[in-house]
Amino acid sequence: ELHCSRMDVDGGVDGPGAERVLCCECAVPIAPNAVNMCAVCLQTNYDIGAGISKQVQQNTCRGCERFERRDGTWAAVEPESKELLALLLRKPRGLTAVRLIDASYIWTEPHSRRIKLKLTVQKEVAAAAVLQQSFVVEYVLSNKQCNTCQRREAKDTWVAVVQMRQKVPHKRTFFWLEQLILKHRAHVDTVNIVQQRDGLDFFFEARAHAEKLVSFLESVAPVRTKNSKQLLAQDTHTGKGRYKFTFSSEVLPICRDDLLWLPLATARTLGNLSQLVLCSKMSNVIHVLDPRSLQTAELQPLNYWKAPFKASMSKPQLVEFVVLDVEFEEATGRQNAQSRARPSGAKFVRGEQLRLAEVTVARREDFGANDRTFCTVSHLGNVLKVGDYVWGYNVASSSLAGDLNQEDADRLPEVLLVKKSYSERRRKPRRRHWKLQQLAKENEPGVQRGRKMDYTDYDAEYEEFLQELEEDPSMRAQINLYRDPEVLPPARIAAAANAAAVSAQVTPVAPVQTVPALSAPFASADSDDGSDVDADADANDDDGRDEPDDDFPEVGLEELIDDLTLGADEGDEEGLCWTPGAPVAKGDDPVAVPRLMSPEEAAVAAAQVPQFTLPEGNDVKFYF
Repeated sequence: ELHCSRMDVDGGVDGPGAERVLCCECAVPIAPNAVNMCAVCLQTNYDIGAGISKQVQQNTCRGCERFERRDGTWAAVEPESKELLALLLRKPRGLTAVRLIDASYIWTEPHSRRIKLKLTVQKEVAAAAVLQQSFVVEYVLSNKQCNTCQRREAKDTWVAVVQMRQKVPHKRTFFWLEQLILKHRAHVDTVNIVQQRDGLDFFFEARAHAEKLVSFLESVAPVRTKNSKQLLAQDTHTGKGRYKFTFSSEVLPICRDDLLWLPLATARTLGNLSQLVLCSKMSNVIHVLDPRSLQTAELQPLNYWKAPFKASMSKPQLVEFVVLDVEFEEATGRQNAQSRARPSGAKFVRGEQLRLAEVTVARREDFGANDRTFCTVSHLGNVLKVGDYVWGYNVASSSLAGDLNQEDADRLPEVLLVKKSYSERRRKPRRRHWKLQQLAKENEPGVQRGRKMDYTDYDAEYEEFLQELEEDPSMRAQINLYRDPEVLPPARIAAAANAAAVSAQVTPVAPVQTVPALSAPFASADSDDGSDVDADADANDDDGRDEPDDDFPEVGLEELIDDLTLGADEGDEEGLCWTPGAPVAKGDDPVAVPRLMSPEEAAVAAAQVPQFTLPEGNDVKFYF
């Protein structure tokens, strides 16, 4: 519908005393104006909406329900929104030649695949004569698949890939990086993750998402990244092309507990450090430790690649020894200032206090068969005691001495101890009350570079990684550990919390069914009622009773997390109340707590505290 506004351009007033003239077209008396033409004749002779398209085709993607812009890109907008209105107003041709005054939606049936807009425009048709018209523009919605949906249907969705590799014969490094990625949610933008023989491939739909993951890897691991791109298609008119980007991130081939022989130039740059060191920790730098002087240093990845070297001995070459004698020695020699400040020579490494000691050991497999012993200086003085088992490198029987000159070979110790061993306690099967999340990975099938994928050692390597987490609290503090409800049911957690509350003379939060007390931190979860003792305890006294080992590493409940689960009905207001650190119970049915705590913390949190009341006249609103 077209209409024209009647206006007096010169501002004259049409009254009884006003001067009248005849219209130049129809001779109708009108008030004088710039063109001396009435409004009807202006509408007949001038149609300002004639050059504007009244019917426009608008493409939409049926897969993602996005609308195509005029420049060919796609936008996700809500129906009858301001964003959709702005997108549609750019479509009609000729709309830029007039002045847009108003635009509004006209209701249409959703199944009609039509969108109607009522537009009001103005245009100056003659000297000081402005004409205003209103008309309807109809948009016909048609289906067109966007580029993203096309690649998804063609199984070609990725634009960038991050290839993470490490040239070592195990996957413990990738197990650790996987947990860091999950904790920091660095994988949320991936479209697929493929597990390769020597690493992982992360596929993304955008280059920026791949660069974000590369930046994260460089902040948590010593990596070296190279990037490349491949041209897939190019527009001959505009010169724009479509590329696929590849980021190759190589992790240094050094792992924790590896024995390293540093090049002389590298050792001098680290403060004249001894060339024979242990890799104590791997982060975005390499943390090395001299076990014979407690001197530590950090090797930057850039300095490593200037003079690369390989590990002289790695974890598969560890030998188990029996500790026969431990004798502490004072801090002397080339120890750093922090170590010299302590008369005992103690130093904190890996979150535990280390101390130099002269340790006498014997090979476990030869113990009792011969009387050969080894005496070495170790950093595990505060960790080891007589009768313990310890992992170490038999340097004397390795090929390291043959690769060095005679002077350096004479300075090598016979045995170098690495860490305490708990293999005797791990002989019997045990069920952990915690678990880890894993990425949704796809295994690369078939043959790769002429070699078949080998997953035979995957379970054994994953078990070694779990044991490392149990032995190192600093590693567990950097990742998320979750309670396993199948092994440790909520009823046993509530029983432990109430037992601690009774011992602390605090009223329990809610009555729960009686469950036998658990050993610290918890007994074995092999039975449903919790009456079984730890199946791993192998140290028995004369009476045949189990004697617990305080040194055996355990994961406390305060380190585990879990989702909040309410056991009450939706309409029960009592079920919505929750005391931090205490089990939520309704009757005799306790449910899981959102964050698992130690019994001592649960007892303190369960104590009755006075309720806080606001002064009269104060109104408080709570938003959840």
